[in-house]
Amino acid sequence: MNAKKLVGLSIGVVFLLGLLMGPSALAADMPYGLKAGMPYKGTKLTFLVHNAAQSQAQAKRVGEFTELTGIEVEFLMVPYPSLREKITADAVAGTGAIDLYCFLDGWGPSMTGFLTPLNDFLKRDGIDLSEKLPPAYIKGGTYDGTTFGIPTRGHPQLLLYRKDLFEQAGVAVPKTWKELIAAGKAIKEKTGRDGIAMYYGKGNAAQNLFLWNAFLKSGGASIFDDKMMPAFNSPAGIEATQYYVDLLLKYGVASPGSKFFKEYEASQAVAQDKAAMVIVWWWHFGVLTNPEKAQAVVAENMGFAPVPAWEGKGQATLALSMPVGINQASKNKEAAWEFLKWLTNPDLEKANFLDKSDPKTRTIVVVQKKNLVDPEINKVSNGMHKAAAASLEVSDTFPMLPEWPEVAAAIEVAISNIAGGADTKTEMDKAAKEVTAIMKRSGY
Repeated sequence: MNAKKLVGLSIGVVFLLGLLMGPSALAADMPYGLKAGMPYKGTKLTFLVHNAAQSQAQAKRVGEFTELTGIEVEFLMVPYPSLREKITADAVAGTGAIDLYCFLDGWGPSMTGFLTPLNDFLKRDGIDLSEKLPPAYIKGGTYDGTTFGIPTRGHPQLLLYRKDLFEQAGVAVPKTWKELIAAGKAIKEKTGRDGIAMYYGKGNAAQNLFLWNAFLKSGGASIFDDKMMPAFNSPAGIEATQYYVDLLLKYGVASPGSKFFKEYEASQAVAQDKAAMVIVWWWHFGVLTNPEKAQAVVAENMGFAPVPAWEGKGQATLALSMPVGINQASKNKEAAWEFLKWLTNPDLEKANFLDKSDPKTRTIVVVQKKNLVDPEINKVSNGMHKAAAASLEVSDTFPMLPEWPEVAAAIEVAISNIAGGADTKTEMDKAAKEVTAIMKRSGY
């Protein structure tokens, strides 16, 4: 069936049943737990969100929500770099001009003062997020046991690799870091490309911690101890950090530019046929398979796989999500909750994914458990969403703390310095000293 008609058809069925069987049947059959009888008809909501393809796809279908509820929704789309500034400015003004915000999970702890707790809404409507979402995505919208947002956008990490270069080098897709190093060396020797593009450079919101976290957690180390004091400079933390940078410094399988690369530059090294692998958020796969954004030989030969594990120890990945929450100052909280239920329903997500008719609204993003393993979705994506589901089983978020941006800034400088040749223990101890001061200042 045409994906564009999936949600509309279900809506039509609901209303037809209502007409034939009366108001009680309509109340029982309203989809997504929406209230029957249009109690908020005529309400106009505003939703501040970044202008991603997924947001534009949601906006194209919002008329379906209005048909169900009588509630109108205006999408206020802004570029991602200005999203936090726009949210903060509106929240500080306190006018309630904007009803809902889409925000990055890491921003949440500093925004709880102007977000509406959702626990009572969830309980009242019998919604169990653990049945709908992977744990890391739930954690991304939850602070101190209170849910402040439900994600409609999320990104797991995957290993993206050149299938043709692996074939030329005669190596298998790596399942461990040791295998990745061996594959990278063989690829460099037999194809002339760098084994993997890493990103150790500082700046751009501490992106050099994304993969550092995978090494740290898979090696059994952690960022904080149980007293919320630094643990990343423990012996296990030092070992993990050294292993992470040694892909460049010792084993030579990382692109030389990795010392300065940020995530985008690492992905571009693969796109430009200079490196065979990169570990990034899954949305990069859409870039690397697009012949308008990557060289043709790259776009035709990209594959994906789970992030490698630390041999004999474990596997870990980072997850990122963008929850949607209700402004505490909104005068339309009940109507906003109705919209949030509709926005986070799996039918909408699936319809948006399957609709490839408009390049501006094409998206690979799904966050719902059922959609990650959905056969139709995985047929279209060649199983990438099942791979993402596996990644999310071992995923966590960065610590959900108001102090995290400061903490991350200290560690990212240390990582950059180490990749530049500085002593690992010295740099991590220095960062730990800074982080200790940050945490003690906050009362830990």
